This record gives sequence, C-alpha cells and structure tokens, in this order.
Amino acid sequence: MESGKKEFLEKGYMKASLRKICADAGVTTGALYFFFKDKEDLFGAIAEPPLKKLVEILNNHFAVDVEAISQPHALDGGNAHELVDHDEFIDRLIHHFYGNYDAFILLLTKSQGSKYENCVDELVDTIEQFYLALSEKLGAHYGAKVNRYMLHWLTHMIVDSFIHLITHEINEEKAAQYMTKIMTFILEGWQKAVLE
Repeated sequence: MESGKKEFLEKGYMKASLRKICADAGVTTGALYFFFKDKEDLFGAIAEPPLKKLVEILNNHFAVDVEAISQPHALDGGNAHELVDHDEFIDRLIHHFYGNYDAFILLLTKSQGSKYENCVDELVDTIEQFYLALSEKLGAHYGAKVNRYMLHWLTHMIVDSFIHLITHEINEEKAAQYMTKIMTFILEGWQKAVLE
C-alpha cells in the first residue's frame, strides 16, 4: 500500500503502474492480486477509509445541527449558526484531513479515471441535502423561501474552500486558523444569501 500510495501520488491513478508498485514493494504482481482485485481496489484501500470517515464526521455534525435547530424556541435568539460549536467541527475536519493528507491529495488531485474521480461532487450533493433541510427549517421559521441556486453555490464554495486549503497549505495549524476565518465569513452571510 505504501508503494501504491507513492506511485499514485507521483503519477496519478491513470498513469500509475502496477508493475512498478510491485517492484518497489518487492513482490510479484500475482502477490498483489492475492490482496487486491485490481489497481482501483488498491487505490480504494488507500483512499476510501478516510473518505468514509469524513462522511461520518459530516453526518454526525449535520445531525447535531438539525437537532439544535429543531428545538422549540431555538431560533428565537437570532443567529442559527450560533446554536452549534462550529469551531470544534472545523478543528475536527482539519485534523482528519491533515491526519490523512496523502489520501485526500489522492482523492482531490490524482483520482481521475477511477471510481473516486467524482467524490467531490458526491460530497457536495450530500452536504447540500443537509443544508437544504436546515434552510427549509430556517425558512419556515422566518417565513422565507429557500433560494436553491444560492444554496448550491454556497455549498460548492464551502467544499471548494476546504479543497483549496488542503491543496495549498501543508501546515495543519495554519490551515485551522485560515478555515476558522473562512467559515466565520461564510456562516455570517449564509442565512442572508440562502433565504429570500
């Protein structure tokens, strides 16, 4: 797996050579097929566990968000984004990304040609469904309609901000500082942009 990760990071999924991976690992290609069905299975063994954990982190966070906003009188105090500790969530996400840095670089920049090449779009779709549920609850409370275009655009903006950070900042501590500022900016304007 280490040889595979090195080859995928260097050449990307499509150009990576199983022969080179096996030679670097000191095993035959037959030995590789004992453990993995094919090149995509090897790529998935490296990249999929951190991706699944990311989805679990997101699902747990959004479940807390939905629960918080669903409480009686939860929205009477003003800003919905103050109901949940987003700083802890951001720290957890950043720690997960940087604890699995190579896997996320593979997923974000080296997965073309594999079944993981659309993982960002799939994440956006998942997150957008949660944001839609939250926005509809907010809209019902404030007597406002959800602007689906803005919701989709903001969801992409949030996901893209994490992608840009991961692919441009290698220091976890700096990344956490930047993302806290970015999310404060996004959360302050999110409700105004999505509800009309």
